Amino acid sequence: MSKLKIVDPATFIIEKTAGEMAGVFYDSARSSDMKKIKLQGEVINLLKYKRTRDFARAHFEKFIPAAVHALIEVMSKPTCSAENKEIIYQALMERVNDPGLDLLGKQAGLPEYENTILYKADTEKPKPVIINTPKINFDFDSKRVK
Repeated sequence: MSKLKIVDPATFIIEKTAGEMAGVFYDSARSSDMKKIKLQGEVINLLKYKRTRDFARAHFEKFIPAAVHALIEVMSKPTCSAENKEIIYQALMERVNDPGLDLLGKQAGLPEYENTILYKADTEKPKPVIINTPKINFDFDSKRVK
């Protein structure tokens, strides 16, 4: 008998959304008869990937900023249920609460570390801020490469 483990959806919702976006991107590029694309500065041969899932697994990290942006947009809609808002919020908070963040701030030699955005008091609830993500570039530069 296998042990089933209950998984919190907040632990993988950002990656799942990024994977779905990558899959849709791949399908639309292949249906447009593209063989090579330039995705965020990297030339990718689409013929290398036989299935949508293979492409999504290999390149979903490039779609994480867009997924975070999309999830924040979903969370801000009035039609989003409270349960879904909580799941998205927990996913964003998981990325914010990096245990090495305080150490990075102190090692950076910030003069008044307590007055910076990186500092949070023990009693203060952290705000959803995505740190160390590249600028969201929705123009994926998906032009044909010759």
